[in-house]
Amino acid sequence: MSVWNGFLIAFSMYSKIPVPQATWNERNMRYALCFFPLVGAVIGGAGYALLYLFVRLNAPELWNAAWITAIPVLVTGGIHLDGFCDTVDAIASHQPRERKLEILKDPHAGAFALIWCALYLLVYFAAAGTISLETYAVFALAYPFERALSAFAVMNLRPAKEGLASSFREAGNRTAVNAVSLLWLAAAVAVAVWLSPVLGAIVFGCGLAVYGVCIAVAKKTFGGISGDLAGWLLQTVELAMLLSASVGGYLL
Repeated sequence: MSVWNGFLIAFSMYSKIPVPQATWNERNMRYALCFFPLVGAVIGGAGYALLYLFVRLNAPELWNAAWITAIPVLVTGGIHLDGFCDTVDAIASHQPRERKLEILKDPHAGAFALIWCALYLLVYFAAAGTISLETYAVFALAYPFERALSAFAVMNLRPAKEGLASSFREAGNRTAVNAVSLLWLAAAVAVAVWLSPVLGAIVFGCGLAVYGVCIAVAKKTFGGISGDLAGWLLQTVELAMLLSASVGGYLL
């Protein structure tokens, strides 16, 4: 029963998909992050289905780009993009670590958050408008992949502050979450390379490299991981993988 409740908590927390509500307690949160990548699989599947339909209908490329950009935000409610905005706002402040952590908790959006969010969506939209259906099939696997990386970071890095991420870390079954995250990572890479060996290697190699950079920045700048930082990490890896898919698909 705790596994099912973990599924419900993951989807109620990290998506806008209607699911029954489960009680948020330590027992029910134990396996919640195991289902986090499944939210990404839903995003990738929905994106591919819509793009397939639009391609068959010869829809304008701008229409395709708009929906590829919008689907992750619509499914998640923008929770990870909110973390991205809070984090870039804190980094851009050039304040001491304690002040940066305060900025993460501030519910107001600063000027840097708005600027970087607009730039992020602009670049995402531009890259999304250049990829074919075949290229998107490879990139769609980035959605569960990046969420598995994010879950792995939450479970294994020191918390930067008390919050939801630290609660998931304390309540979660680390062995189970790590094992399931690694299975998602391996499956996503295997399917991507099977679909397109070279493009798969480019996209997922880039994703891992950017993930490593983000982890280093989180440790140095904030002293660990938090919910906002996990969202920033996820969004940054996602954009990097989309850009590499765009460039790789064009060159190949």
